[in-house]
Amino acid sequence: MLIGIRAAYQFFTGLLLPIMIAIVLMFAGRALAIYPLSVLFSRSALQISSNDQHILFWGGLRGALALALALGLPPQLPERGTIITVAFAVVAFCIFVQGLTMVPLLRKLKEIP
Repeated sequence: MLIGIRAAYQFFTGLLLPIMIAIVLMFAGRALAIYPLSVLFSRSALQISSNDQHILFWGGLRGALALALALGLPPQLPERGTIITVAFAVVAFCIFVQGLTMVPLLRKLKEIP
């Protein structure tokens, strides 16, 4: 509820560039965390299939912690509002874009009918 109240008063259009940069960096971080680490397990019993790697990459729906940390920043921090807005936008992107496209991805990868 606190997040919804806070987000209702956000001005997103002036921060489109920082939001897009944050989303690209989020994807880069996820890719660097999943794909190279999966190679480490490629010759073991813990091998992760490429389909599962793609699902892990796209399904990394997170945000509550990042948003809580942003909301917990000291009020006197100069760019606190910008940080909260960008964090909220990235979380919203994850929920709406990634969340709503997870089933089509699973169908495309033939993981579900």
